[in-house]
Amino acid sequence: MGRPLLIVGLVGLLMASGVAKAAPAGEVKLPVTMGSTEAAPEAVDEVVVERGDHLWKISERHVEHRSPGLRVAPYWSKVIEVNTPSLRSGDPDLIYPGEVIRLPEINERP
Repeated sequence: MGRPLLIVGLVGLLMASGVAKAAPAGEVKLPVTMGSTEAAPEAVDEVVVERGDHLWKISERHVEHRSPGLRVAPYWSKVIEVNTPSLRSGDPDLIYPGEVIRLPEINERP
């Protein structure tokens, strides 16, 4: 008898949280999530620019932290490519404190 109460309690909790919805016949329908066929978006880290930062320094710190031994220059080029359109100045040599820099996934290995 303990199991039906547990299920009823769980269903009530799911309905109260908005996860489950009651159908007109009094049934409870739970959402079912199946594997998606869409590709997952590329993992991206972000960093907020601090006074004295520049894209090379930011790229270098990220590479050293994530993939020591990897050359910085190719990754730095990718950081410039990803961020130039969203920079306030539009110039990758001129970034401002408080701007958010997106750091793309590092795909290469040393």
